[in-house]
Amino acid sequence: MDLEEISHKTMKFIDSEGEVFAQKIKVISYDIEKNNVEIGEEKETIGVGVRVVDGKKQGFSFTNNTNGLEECVKTAYKVLKVSRAREDFVSLPTPKKIKNRDLADKSLYSINSEDLMKFSTDMIKGCEEKGGTPSSGSTNLTFHEESISTSTGISLIQKYATLFGYISAIYKVEDISTGFDYNIMRKKFDFTPIGEKAAFKAKETSNAKKIQSIYCDVILEPEAVSSLLSNTFISHLFAESVDKNRSFLKGKIGEKITNLTMIDDGTIDYGVASANFDGDGNPTKRNVVLERGILKGFLFDDFYGKKFGVESTGNSERDYKSLPSMGTTNFIIEGEKIEGIKEGFIVNELRGAHTANPISGDFSVEISSGFYIKNGEKVHPIKHGMIAGNVFEFLSKVKGIYGEAKNTGGMITSSIVSEAKVVGW
Repeated sequence: MDLEEISHKTMKFIDSEGEVFAQKIKVISYDIEKNNVEIGEEKETIGVGVRVVDGKKQGFSFTNNTNGLEECVKTAYKVLKVSRAREDFVSLPTPKKIKNRDLADKSLYSINSEDLMKFSTDMIKGCEEKGGTPSSGSTNLTFHEESISTSTGISLIQKYATLFGYISAIYKVEDISTGFDYNIMRKKFDFTPIGEKAAFKAKETSNAKKIQSIYCDVILEPEAVSSLLSNTFISHLFAESVDKNRSFLKGKIGEKITNLTMIDDGTIDYGVASANFDGDGNPTKRNVVLERGILKGFLFDDFYGKKFGVESTGNSERDYKSLPSMGTTNFIIEGEKIEGIKEGFIVNELRGAHTANPISGDFSVEISSGFYIKNGEKVHPIKHGMIAGNVFEFLSKVKGIYGEAKNTGGMITSSIVSEAKVVGW
């Protein structure tokens, strides 16, 4: 059965308000161990999530057994009987006008296992030709399909494919240094530069030196920006956080937060997080949340849109194992371009950002890769360093952006230039 058949069959077992979310994911992948391409793997999963509604009460169940659809619905009703009413629940989503666009380049659908293996060897060769030694990596092609059907009249389906490549390299002189690079797109790309860049990063970070603690200018590169903001800032833009008094930004619409523009846009052609509709079945949109640093608004899913009396911004996400929750799509950061810094540090990668406080925005995270800069030039790589502070203070002191934008897998950003406390040990 295809997803539409599965959804329609499941809906027939629902005799109240209800919703069926069906999902099919097929992954072709190869792992890289040292300079060898390991045996590839191809796997497919199909799952169905069922939500049933009685007034303010909801029941949910899921299954990956397409022969057990009726039983899944029965389980959802059992859950419904023992669930507590949620007084702020209004109703299931209703049909909206959806613009159907191609979410991935058609060329991805012609890629086979042999092609993916070649992409893996291309990364390895690129790494070795630039003096690096591959240590690990992977390539994968994911075909994603999902459908939503509701008793309120929603009947939607969308599909897309995503291509990904990653490799880690080592470089040994006096000591061992490492570097990695990756790319993720919904269209074909050249894998050789991924290996080349990983090797370059490994060589560039060799012979790292300890640093002294100092409050100074820092450049956070895209990977570091994504890691820090995803764990400390993004959730403050969610209506759910505002509603639960967990957002620092509550009550600050119209105020200047930073010098950056931030946009959540689920409509970008071939964007890695683009979709025609979100986890509720509402259309995705382009939402400017910060314009030149001024807070313009928050992100909403269907539930919180109804609670706040506004339209959903298309920011619901889910899989078949869960009910909808809030999330971002393609999160874009823009700002005034500057030339960099005269003295301070460039931070390529952070480690431990998940330990930051998501409510206060306080963080103290390890610099896993970075450089000391003087007179605008890289002097030497650094080790045994941390960056500490508060994300809202960090954003308030942003001086601009630096370098080219990179898609880190959902966040599209250049490097961000600001001030922070850098701690050595």
